[in-house]
Amino acid sequence: MKFTEHRDSNINVVKHYEPGLVKINADEYRHSLFLNQHEVYPDWPVEHIEQLTTALLDEILQTQPEVIILGTGEQQVFPHPSLFAHCAGKGVGLEVMANDAACRTFNVITTEDRDVALALIFKNAD
Repeated sequence: MKFTEHRDSNINVVKHYEPGLVKINADEYRHSLFLNQHEVYPDWPVEHIEQLTTALLDEILQTQPEVIILGTGEQQVFPHPSLFAHCAGKGVGLEVMANDAACRTFNVITTEDRDVALALIFKNAD
């Protein structure tokens, strides 16, 4: 799935997504990661939604997003309700969707000049 061009070349944009691969600007990634408009944090150690913990969410929360868009793979899978509560307690929204929708949503929110983080879960195929 190819994505439309973003107007500001100084921010991270998802250029392409397909199962097992995401292209952010000119770089391709095949493992779970998270990013915001300015940084990419590769090799985020989550391969399944059940592995997601408050400590792993805290890594993302340190980047001070208004909202976290969580892509849970090829299908939307909701994490434990305590993780939503953890983010809400920090004043940050947690939105959950399949990876392709998460990538599109991230790109749209960045055009609104909002601080957003995108976390994508990929099963390790190695």
